[in-house]
Amino acid sequence: MMPRQERVRLLLRALGKFLAVVVVAGGVGALLGIGISKLSSDDEPQTAIAPDTTSPTPEPSAGAAVSDATASTPAPASQDPLEQISVTVLFAVLHPAATPSGIRRRRARLGVRVKVTNRGSRRVVPARPSLLAARQRTPTNPHADRPGSRLGPIAAGKTVDVTLRFETAGAVTQQLTTQRRARVLVAGRSWPVRVTVGPPVRSSEGSENNFP
Repeated sequence: MMPRQERVRLLLRALGKFLAVVVVAGGVGALLGIGISKLSSDDEPQTAIAPDTTSPTPEPSAGAAVSDATASTPAPASQDPLEQISVTVLFAVLHPAATPSGIRRRRARLGVRVKVTNRGSRRVVPARPSLLAARQRTPTNPHADRPGSRLGPIAAGKTVDVTLRFETAGAVTQQLTTQRRARVLVAGRSWPVRVTVGPPVRSSEGSENNFP
């Protein structure tokens, strides 16, 4: 039979091993618990996220009032008053020169009767009209300016009736005589003209009496 002291010694040794196993197991369990709690904290927030209860800002409708920023935007520049001018070409008569020198140089006088209307709300002062023919630009004859032939300022809503007078020569007269067409530049825009060839006139003769 094993002595008493030997049995106690073996019992204490077994108890020590048991306690060591318990301590090791407890430490491992604690480490596992810490790791699991850390993983849980990484996956899920500690505090609950409140649902988004804000509603989106509606887009303004087409008929909605503009904001202050839009309202403060400066308005576009007013329309060019010349765009309110309309022109009606009534007739155009060409009178070739009757003198030998005038015939040689193909000189002629052209009268273009027009009605010019200012449909705008402001007074308009158009530039001197021009004749466009044979790739040339011929302004009205300043020596023929008179109340019935000079295009002056046009009041708002008014219509003027004038006969524009041009002195032509060379290729311009040839085109007017053969093609019977040209264009007049009035108030910044050109307008088509059909030309009628009238009787020849001498340089000293006025052509205004040859217009109906």
